[in-house]
Amino acid sequence: MSNAQEKRQIILETASRLFSRYGFNKSSLDEIAATAQIAKGTVYYYFASKEELFMAAVEKKAEDYFSALKSQIEEKETFEAKLHAFLHIPIRFVYENMPILIECMRNLPYNYQDRLNEFRLGNRGRMTEIMKSILKIGEEQGILADNVSVDQLCDMLVDWYLLGDTSFTVVDVPKLLNRIERDHELIIQMILYGIVKRG
Repeated sequence: MSNAQEKRQIILETASRLFSRYGFNKSSLDEIAATAQIAKGTVYYYFASKEELFMAAVEKKAEDYFSALKSQIEEKETFEAKLHAFLHIPIRFVYENMPILIECMRNLPYNYQDRLNEFRLGNRGRMTEIMKSILKIGEEQGILADNVSVDQLCDMLVDWYLLGDTSFTVVDVPKLLNRIERDHELIIQMILYGIVKRG
């Protein structure tokens, strides 16, 4: 790692800790620079504003997450183990990184909302692709029940369990009802019979 990369990494790690501990509004670039033992001008050299540094810290957490997720899934040998890892790792990651993720949703300035939505939708797409690759293994091995739609199962798990849908809120009742109607048969099927062929 070059000296420049190392400095940028130190700034990001320090910012992530302070944003998580004190929140976006109470964390200053002065404090981040002092804690990182780097001149404030150096922070500005790498990040044009506190908002840019904040988004970079959140994006870095996402990259760390996807790297860990892919690595742990690749280590697993069976379809069931890969699926279990996929469903378990996000819970631990969100728990461990919840403060900065909540800060991102609550306090990112309005002019960054489009970037945040692109970020979330991009990550949702990445999660869906990973999920599909795992389910395709189960499908190819003849493990998945014939009546399970891989595409629908992926959408449902990502929507309900993992990253959610950024395009509507709980008060958007018609969209929520459409989602429930779309998925209820599959949910019932999974509860009654699971997704794995028996016998």
